[in-house]
Amino acid sequence: MNMVNALDADAIKSIENKIHKVIVHTVTKKEGKFELDPRDTTLEVSVTVQRLIDQLAHLYVTKAGKEHGKFEEDEENYPVSKFLRDYCEAPVPDFVLASLNMSGTLIREAQRTASPGGHVFFAHFTRNTPSDNDDYFIVAILNDELGTALKDKEVIDSTHLDIKGFRLAGRVNLTKWRAKSEKYLSFLKGKGQDKVSGFFKAFIGCNNSVAAAAETRSLTKVLELFAEDKEMSDEVKSEFLRKAYTICKGYADIDRPFELEPFSNELWPENPEELIVAVSESETNISDGFVPDKRSLNRLVKFSGKSKHWRLDFDRLALESKEILFDKESGSLTITQLPSELLDRMIKEHRDEEEDEA
Repeated sequence: MNMVNALDADAIKSIENKIHKVIVHTVTKKEGKFELDPRDTTLEVSVTVQRLIDQLAHLYVTKAGKEHGKFEEDEENYPVSKFLRDYCEAPVPDFVLASLNMSGTLIREAQRTASPGGHVFFAHFTRNTPSDNDDYFIVAILNDELGTALKDKEVIDSTHLDIKGFRLAGRVNLTKWRAKSEKYLSFLKGKGQDKVSGFFKAFIGCNNSVAAAAETRSLTKVLELFAEDKEMSDEVKSEFLRKAYTICKGYADIDRPFELEPFSNELWPENPEELIVAVSESETNISDGFVPDKRSLNRLVKFSGKSKHWRLDFDRLALESKEILFDKESGSLTITQLPSELLDRMIKEHRDEEEDEA
């Protein structure tokens, strides 16, 4: 073991991703057919391997263009869930076997595509942060990239893994999968990459059918939380949410599917990646590809509530203009500018009550 490159116990305690198992196999294309160049043992969790998986985990979260869902129920045609379950539930988990079985499925699905293959990384790790302690399984295809290096003051070619440029990856939240959550699986769809990502979706077996109304409601909640976390003033928050409403309503008007990256660029141009990360790391697992539901979007610009005897519906602008005042201490709303017709009726009602008392 290379003691310089190995992680010690103190280092493991401080890392954000505690790696349990990691392995890489290489898929090559020869004469139009894919072949597997396998590794027969897992990788030692060295400093280099730790850095690689940390980068993959972080980049996966920050990349836009993901779709979320769950495993297909048909395990005969979509067997990755079976291989993963066998690994997770076995008395003696065999990560190498699981990765080899999955690689076979990957090759089967890739045969019908123009994919060049690549290095297929499989990793099982646990997040070690205050907000996330879930178990995850990630698979990503990385390719080699030709770069340059300086050796003995000479510029030479240097081949390395193109970590930032990977386009094919999927992730399973194992904790949510065990808890039978509705959405625990995601994969990179990418902008304009339907054909490229289609075989990967089939490989991992992701059922990403989503309800537009539910996805839209989830998006509105995340945007409200983002505004709160940024500690926006009431005016800025209102403008932010109204802008989000306008953008999403524009999508709905022309049946344009929601895509996180262009949406974030337009809504939060000063730091779009910040918004991408906030949406991606939220518990809602919002997918690209749904057309926003207009009715559900109203939450961004309107407040509504009802009881047995009344119903109230008003725009955020009413709070800004002080037409409606909210008292947090008493939990009450005060309407300061009643419409003339309603005001006349209330005055008449009050006058009638005074006459009855007299």
